[in-house]
Amino acid sequence: MTTTTGDLTGARIDGRYRLERLIARGGMADVYEARDERLDRTVAVKIITNAAVAGFDVKAFADEAKTIARLSHPNIVAVFDQGVHEGLPYVVMEYVPGTTLRDLLNRRRRLRLEEAVELCGQLLDGLQAAHDAGLVHRDIKPENILLKNGGRGDRVKVVDFGLAEAVHGDRDTGGPLVATAAYVAPELVNGKPATTASDVYSTAILLYELLTGEVPFDGPDSGAVARRHVDEDVPSPQVKAPDVPDSLAELVMIAAARRPGARPVDAGAFLRRLHAIDVRPAKGSTGKVPRPTRVVQTTMVVDPPKAKRSWKALLTLGLIVALLVGVAAAGWWIGIGRYTAAPSLLDQSRESVEAFAEEAGFEVEIVDGYSESVPVGGIVSQDPGVGDRIRRGSTITVVVSQGPERYQVPNLAGLPEDKAREELSKFNAEIEVEHEYSVDIRAGEVTRTDPPAGEEVKAGTPVTVFVSDGFPPLTVPNVVGKSEDDARSDITTEGLEIGEVTRSHSDTIDAGLVISQTPAGEAPAGPGDTVDLVISDGPEPVEIPDVVGMDIEQATEELESLGFTVKTAQIWFTGTVFEQSLDAGSEHPKGTEIWLWAR
Repeated sequence: MTTTTGDLTGARIDGRYRLERLIARGGMADVYEARDERLDRTVAVKIITNAAVAGFDVKAFADEAKTIARLSHPNIVAVFDQGVHEGLPYVVMEYVPGTTLRDLLNRRRRLRLEEAVELCGQLLDGLQAAHDAGLVHRDIKPENILLKNGGRGDRVKVVDFGLAEAVHGDRDTGGPLVATAAYVAPELVNGKPATTASDVYSTAILLYELLTGEVPFDGPDSGAVARRHVDEDVPSPQVKAPDVPDSLAELVMIAAARRPGARPVDAGAFLRRLHAIDVRPAKGSTGKVPRPTRVVQTTMVVDPPKAKRSWKALLTLGLIVALLVGVAAAGWWIGIGRYTAAPSLLDQSRESVEAFAEEAGFEVEIVDGYSESVPVGGIVSQDPGVGDRIRRGSTITVVVSQGPERYQVPNLAGLPEDKAREELSKFNAEIEVEHEYSVDIRAGEVTRTDPPAGEEVKAGTPVTVFVSDGFPPLTVPNVVGKSEDDARSDITTEGLEIGEVTRSHSDTIDAGLVISQTPAGEAPAGPGDTVDLVISDGPEPVEIPDVVGMDIEQATEELESLGFTVKTAQIWFTGTVFEQSLDAGSEHPKGTEIWLWAR
């Protein structure tokens, strides 16, 4: 297998994709701007150049590309096609005009707080779509984040979902380490499989870099850098950038926890917590110069004649002030003081959420619910939501995942249609009714369903209910052995339709007659049902061998073994064939008569 390539600019891939310009070159692949000549559009073609690495599997690569192609999200670079060109696997992707996040960081070093949070939010939104589909990226880094030209909007595009692991090994078993050392999750360094929490870690490192302008661990030795992820905690980004607010710095450190279970479970959980963050700069770090202090005259001038009465005025004033302070304090407590922001319980589990909430000073009410993305026992949602105003010590209701909502299609055979509808409405099935004849089920009762009874489906799944119209009113005529024209006439006269007509050779049924039919003769049928026919083309032709020069007995035996009838004419009892009546190489049906002449 070819393992490296030069510049393939100008080549045509799969007779369709014309490579127009080499736009990126890396250790694993080259990327070209290309023209899809069939659809007349610009695409990006990524060609793997180190296909001989251990564990490479073309089929796994193709399967992974197909899975990625099913992803449809504005923050994910779409995959259109895949294949192999001269031994090198390739994928055809959406062409994104613009630049990479790495290019942006090279120019600006770090981003503004709100810009970093917005960009990370779009990245996490795309990641969650992949996590919901069972895909783990495994190599989140600025080089794999594309920024579209133009306005803000959905300008972030994540590229290379799952392709690294498709090349280097099975994503379920981890495969060799292919993530970039500066962003790699500790569990990958230790040889454990990548999970959604691994992508959360890498995204947290990327967010750290957006906020501070550098990664937490760096150096010339990539192996040493990777080990630091295992041995050291990621420091607070406030160490490098004091303007990062406390809540955002804390979230970065939680998402970059060395233990996967301490991080948000997936990109969606990370995103929900990021949305609850106040991104205003930390206090004292705005860079504004404080206002100068005003000089206020504080010397009290006392009128001597009124000095004796001043203590009464002061006492009265003190009582009024104390009363006002008390009313204000009570108002503050009633209106503000007894309230706080609801903490996030979304990253807890059924086992830990009560203790976590109690430690924060709240009660918890647990409600079971379903989720397509949150694992069994994880927290799906909470009320009040993260950051909402809540009274101290009050109760937060959390919905704990029971996993995906699935229902078994009930066995409805024999039930009346209205009863079947009632059973399917229990999981909001979209019901469609079709009618068919049945020799077993009475009219008006259900014969079967699609999906069939016992299959697990989501709520709202379309279910087709087949209802019996009773015993079929017609009988299929037996047309085996009849001519094709007579068979067609008999079938249509009975009110049935001609289905598929095929032809086959037969040693027993003459050409033009019906060999077999489906359904068989005398089977019940309804109006408009079809009957398939197989028509005979007679015996299969057999090629005549050349027997001239052979002993006549040997020649006779060979021809008879092929199904021919042999006649002989010879001068002596034994002899050599010098002529045969049918030319060698010609084809004739079995049973054909052949004369042999011998001398």
